[in-house]
Amino acid sequence: MKKTITAIIAVLLCLCIIMPTAAFAQSTNEVSYNSVEEYVALANEETVDESLQTKIFFAKLLNKISNFFINSVLANVLNAIIPDSAAVADYEKFDINKYDNFYAGMDKFIDEPQGDKVWSLGYGKASVLPADFGTKKYAKGAYIPYIFGNSMYKDEDGIEEDLMVRTVVMDDGSGRGKVVFIALDAMGFANADVRLVREGLKEIAKKHNIVSINVSCTHIHTGIDSQGVWTDPIGCIINNIFSKNVRYGVERSFIDAVVKGSKKAVEEALAEMTQGKLYYSKTDVEDYVFDRTAPIALDPYLYKLEFVPFAENATPTIIATYGCHPESASYDWASADPEKTLSFDTKFSPDFIWHAEKVINAAGYNFIFIQGNVSTVTSGRGLTGDGIDDFPGNAHYTAVRYGYEIGYIILGMSMTTEERIALNEATGDRLDVAIYANQPDYPDYTIWYEGRETVEAVEVKPVLNIKHKQFTVRIDNNIITLLGKTSVADNFVLKDDMGRHYTVSEVGYLEIGENMKVYMSPGETFGELFLGGSGAQGFELKPIREYTGEDIIVMDLMNDAAGYVANPANYVLAGLQYNEFSGEFDSDTWCLISYGKGAAPAFIGSFYEIYDSVR
Repeated sequence: MKKTITAIIAVLLCLCIIMPTAAFAQSTNEVSYNSVEEYVALANEETVDESLQTKIFFAKLLNKISNFFINSVLANVLNAIIPDSAAVADYEKFDINKYDNFYAGMDKFIDEPQGDKVWSLGYGKASVLPADFGTKKYAKGAYIPYIFGNSMYKDEDGIEEDLMVRTVVMDDGSGRGKVVFIALDAMGFANADVRLVREGLKEIAKKHNIVSINVSCTHIHTGIDSQGVWTDPIGCIINNIFSKNVRYGVERSFIDAVVKGSKKAVEEALAEMTQGKLYYSKTDVEDYVFDRTAPIALDPYLYKLEFVPFAENATPTIIATYGCHPESASYDWASADPEKTLSFDTKFSPDFIWHAEKVINAAGYNFIFIQGNVSTVTSGRGLTGDGIDDFPGNAHYTAVRYGYEIGYIILGMSMTTEERIALNEATGDRLDVAIYANQPDYPDYTIWYEGRETVEAVEVKPVLNIKHKQFTVRIDNNIITLLGKTSVADNFVLKDDMGRHYTVSEVGYLEIGENMKVYMSPGETFGELFLGGSGAQGFELKPIREYTGEDIIVMDLMNDAAGYVANPANYVLAGLQYNEFSGEFDSDTWCLISYGKGAAPAFIGSFYEIYDSVR
């Protein structure tokens, strides 16, 4: 009876957390202010209650109150009432050095190719749809729990889209080992699940001298729930209160499909490994992305590696990375029925990734997209990007058009305009340039190949360096603590004698030739911690590029799903951040999904330890 009462209270309190948060986020949209210049001028006047400084002060005060109420009161009470699931481990007894399926990378970094060695690369991909998809319904990893479906969208060619793992295996010929990169079509993948993928590859790794296995997520918001939060969180919590037979939030059939698909893709990549040359280029895609919340900081570049095999019959491979939430297809909430005010799209989609790949495949290349410094950056071309009203107009079609254009941009980075026009025709003119360009009825239509800079593709010398560090990090966001300790989320959770909860995460440092240096982040790193700027003020560590003095880039959501990684000085679960560009206050609820204030110093500090040890 006591457990029943506890479960009822727990459910009510869970609802209490969700409702104030949603209401708070909505109410902040009503806040409206004028320019920064006006605020600065008012700051010097006697009318203190109208000054910029006063508004910022009250916003920060509001944030502190919000943090206290949500984290220290509501979520803390929930954690006190709800017991840990049987999967939670003892922190004092845990030895991270015995925690299996961690790959440390390379002991020795090199700066020059070893003799006459050359690049080798293999590519593979496989579906991760569970075998019973189509009969059994799965939850979408989106915004609201309990949205289930069992069908995929069809693309413009009538082919059912798919959720995939795409893999590249790289080797610089130095004998120090091969490196595997796996990109999964999912929102995020916990480090504990990454280790399940590695377990499935353990024998293959030994056989082929693989020293680093990395699982990243494309971060689509229209895939199968890979983090447990959207399937049945309440049912999972109740089960794990009453039973020692732990029920995990993420469907085990999906995890099994990811493990099997990853193994299949890696085996294919190893079988297809061939020698060749690697080329690096980057291009500005600022018109295709935007940072939607303050403080504004984003990397506007798309980075590309193109592997060209020596063998004429072998397929070249493109690796592309830039920071952008693939959520174009996520907002199809309108209803075709005028009697209904709201409906939710139950179909699954890999968002723009699938459609970018179609264009790139049509040009004769393999393709893998690795998420960049995603932060709070999303796609930025409007619903169709071209002001064309006679298209289907749904959110999914936004992903189609955005994907095509990104695919063309990736292919055409080092081409002349004439070569891009030929490419456009050879791949079927997917964006309908021939129909809509320069037509008076479509004045907002943009031609993808016009006005784009031709950038140089630089040959990359065969030098591959990578190193990883694993560690425990305290979860001080009590909402995420609750999801982890009850096994709703798949995090491996530990608890110390003081009742504090921790999880295991990892960071990495990657070098590909002299051209690409990468901080491999387990979360969604706020851009200011990477690039600097006003948003980095108050952070105990220097921004990444300032600390290293190098043009390092970020690959987020690599080997964990740690949520947003924010400057502790600006950390808020549901509140306001001042936007110095618009002169307004933006609502901010991103850190509701984060390990907590301690994540940024733990992750970036660990990265600096790796960097200092090799550089």
